[in-house]
Amino acid sequence: MSLILGLSNTGVGAPTPRQMDAPLPIVSPETVGMSARHLARIEEVVQEAIARRQLPGAVILVARQGRIVYWRAFGYRALEPERIPMTRDTVFDLASLTKVVATATSVMLLVERGKIRLGDPVARYIPEFAQNGKERITIEHLLLHRGGLIADNDLADYRDGPEKAMERIYALGTVAEPGTRFIYSDVGYIVLGELVRRVSGQRLDEFARENIFRPLGMTETTFTPTGA
Repeated sequence: MSLILGLSNTGVGAPTPRQMDAPLPIVSPETVGMSARHLARIEEVVQEAIARRQLPGAVILVARQGRIVYWRAFGYRALEPERIPMTRDTVFDLASLTKVVATATSVMLLVERGKIRLGDPVARYIPEFAQNGKERITIEHLLLHRGGLIADNDLADYRDGPEKAMERIYALGTVAEPGTRFIYSDVGYIVLGELVRRVSGQRLDEFARENIFRPLGMTETTFTPTGA
């Protein structure tokens, strides 16, 4: 479980050798008008959740006015096959946060640059997508999970590689009239990732790295990290 930013285990207050690794300056809570006593309750809440097996571990970072006032790791990042303690630099899977952090942001950058429009049919850029009644689904529909697509297709659809997986997605029909219902759809966002590739000429991970992560200094945010 990761809260607030990417996160591990040190006290706050006087600088330490580890402070050199911090993304922002570490100061006492009172320096920025916060209460060390109130922040101390974080440990109690997190440790209680760990004891109740609501989560194996967590990393908590609290910052205000561009300065860190609390940054600690609790519990374990893995319980099986062996227990591995959580650390401040533990890598967390963002999972579906990828949709808003990378995919939707990449799409909106293309909109901002005049490469696409939200009201454009997806099939204008991915002609194969028009199969089985999907020709009227727009980019906006997919961004808002209102494209009428299923939530997820079978994992077996991905066993033969990305090209074949996309062919199977293009062959899907709809389960609702586009624009009429909210259906949270991983499938729709996979299509948006392909849209980014078709329009920009870069894979989603490449586009996000060059246009989002790197400009924002998000040097520890990436797709499929090695050694994690």
